[in-house]
Amino acid sequence: MAKPERTTTDTDDNWPSPEYEVGQHNHVHAIGVISLLTAQFERSIDGFHAHHWRDQNAPYDLIDLYYYSLNEEKRLEAIRIAFERFERDPAVREAIENLVAYFKWCRDARNNLLHAEHYPASFGGDPAFLYLIKRTGKQSSKSGYMKLSLAYLRSIAGKMRAGIIQSARISIYLRTRGFPREKIDRQLQAYASDPLPAPMKVPKPLRLTLTP
Repeated sequence: MAKPERTTTDTDDNWPSPEYEVGQHNHVHAIGVISLLTAQFERSIDGFHAHHWRDQNAPYDLIDLYYYSLNEEKRLEAIRIAFERFERDPAVREAIENLVAYFKWCRDARNNLLHAEHYPASFGGDPAFLYLIKRTGKQSSKSGYMKLSLAYLRSIAGKMRAGIIQSARISIYLRTRGFPREKIDRQLQAYASDPLPAPMKVPKPLRLTLTP
């Protein structure tokens, strides 16, 4: 049987080529990493929704049915309210409040980038930057613009990775607090003595400008 012909995209590290009109390879790569990290962060955040409801002996299937029937914004509110209502440690409540706010920043940054179009640098811009254009709102026809360096895009990804690590540390703290070391899962014992991490500084949101 004849082997399928190899296309240039199979081995071309500079894909996508300019005719795709989506920006430089490294810019597109950074946006892809941002998208994947946001999905990973979201899954981590979802893990908090059942923490206190399990302690209230709520059935697991009803916990999930309620949570996953909500939209993205309401899910975060459900997590925040559950910890506000049932969590006795004010430091934990603050940590969850901060984590939810940090995740909102990450999600909004991802959405701003993925819901935008490439605005070609050939229109007078510097090809070292990624120029994007998007509507200023769902019910608006007005356009807003972003000018982003590769270093800035990668810094967004770095902040998202930091949020994922923060979420994991809080989760381990909640899962191991109050338990004797011998009753803690072996995979978590090495981290069981770690303190609750301090809240993170929520970055400033991405801003649209009215001109390119």
